[in-house]
Amino acid sequence: MEPTSTSIDTPSGSKLPSLASVRIDAAEGQFGQSFWFFNFFLTPGHDKPAKKMREYPENDGNIVIVHPNAPNVDANILPMHLRLAIIFSNRLANLVRFSYLAQEQDVPGDVVDASIWALSLFIQIFEECPESVLRVQNHVLPDQDYQESRYVMLLNARQKMAWRLLYAGRAQEAIPYAKAMVDEELTQGGQIWLHHPMPFMIYGETLVLSRADDEEAAKTLRRALLGIESVNYPRHVNGISHLIRTRVFLSRALRNIGLDEEAIAHEIWLATWFRKNPRLMPENEMKYLLLPAGPILDVLGGEKWLETRKQTTKAEERIVKACRTCGARDPLATLSRCNNCKYTYYCSRACQKANWSHHKVECRERAETRKKIELRSLTDPEGARRAADWTSYCNSNHYQVEYLPTATSLKHKFRVVACGVFRIKDVLPDLEAIMGLDLGEGQEYVESGTNTAALREIPYNPDWRKGFNVGAPPKPMVLPSGAKDVEHVF
Repeated sequence: MEPTSTSIDTPSGSKLPSLASVRIDAAEGQFGQSFWFFNFFLTPGHDKPAKKMREYPENDGNIVIVHPNAPNVDANILPMHLRLAIIFSNRLANLVRFSYLAQEQDVPGDVVDASIWALSLFIQIFEECPESVLRVQNHVLPDQDYQESRYVMLLNARQKMAWRLLYAGRAQEAIPYAKAMVDEELTQGGQIWLHHPMPFMIYGETLVLSRADDEEAAKTLRRALLGIESVNYPRHVNGISHLIRTRVFLSRALRNIGLDEEAIAHEIWLATWFRKNPRLMPENEMKYLLLPAGPILDVLGGEKWLETRKQTTKAEERIVKACRTCGARDPLATLSRCNNCKYTYYCSRACQKANWSHHKVECRERAETRKKIELRSLTDPEGARRAADWTSYCNSNHYQVEYLPTATSLKHKFRVVACGVFRIKDVLPDLEAIMGLDLGEGQEYVESGTNTAALREIPYNPDWRKGFNVGAPPKPMVLPSGAKDVEHVF
């Protein structure tokens, strides 16, 4: 069976509302005396922040909903709970929009509770309101297919609601949303989990954490695992994270129903993966999966392993080991090095062919460098070693470094002096000068080496500079072009 679409285009120029406006909606702000949202008018006189709306919803029951551009659509005949959901979702539009669009790691702790409430409004509206109301409220745009839009937006909202509740320690409350996702998928017939395993993964996780139904959890997570390990699933960092999560909670479910032998096989596999990749997964997610301590962490050495685990040179090499074209990673994909340069990885001949126009110059230069080092080693072993160290280190994303030849570990032989975060278009002249590229080649080079889909799944780490050096972190980088660091410019 062919998978259905799981995404729809957002309007051009669409972006997240500012966090300040979201916080105003969530708790602190007051609203003006008249309210215009999209195509929608509310009578004035109700100036309450979200907390007050939640505590005293009946106070808003006398607001009249008017659609000036669609007078035939009367939302006032809807049941009171739906009218209130529409009123609140429009008056708190920034909170609702942020709650629907933001990824879990981007939702601040002080906004989580309000975002869960806002998502509940959004889901209620999509589950119960007729198409005419969804369209006049601009939840479904004129050029969008209604059934597809409703399916995709409900899937996204339920998924984020379930994640948010799980991370808030409210697994029992997450069950209805996760189950609704699975029930919706099963209506498509066939082995739909081979195409859409995520709903099954989330539902199984809620069942394990709530201990609501261990047998159903094991069944559901087995299905999710089959889907994640199939060729249909993304194989980049996000896919690997889902693979690990599914195996972790499947092993717990199997333990809970007495299938210890099957559980042990997953636990050993997971312990091996965590040892090889101690820093690939964000620390908060790793602790969420491994704590409180259980069989997997016991194999690793207990909670002390979480605090003392080290990023070895081999582990760092695994972080960058991914298909240059699609971002696929081991163990969901089998990777092979380019035969010529012995550096760039691909998961298939198709990906290698697709990337060749971008890779061919780099491939030739790397191959030539490797041959020069091999020849130099015959007459100048020490010089060849320094050149090899430098070539290995240049796989990172910075260039202001200093050499420390006495260091025993490769990652410590070069100390990062300065680094920064810049908009690509601001630094293309610097990039082309540093790399010896022709004018205009910088953009092509960046695009060829960047997997945007995988990049979006990498969570932001505000302490990323601390991981470069032993001792003091790098200083801010100053570029010849004068480009400004934009890490904190949103």
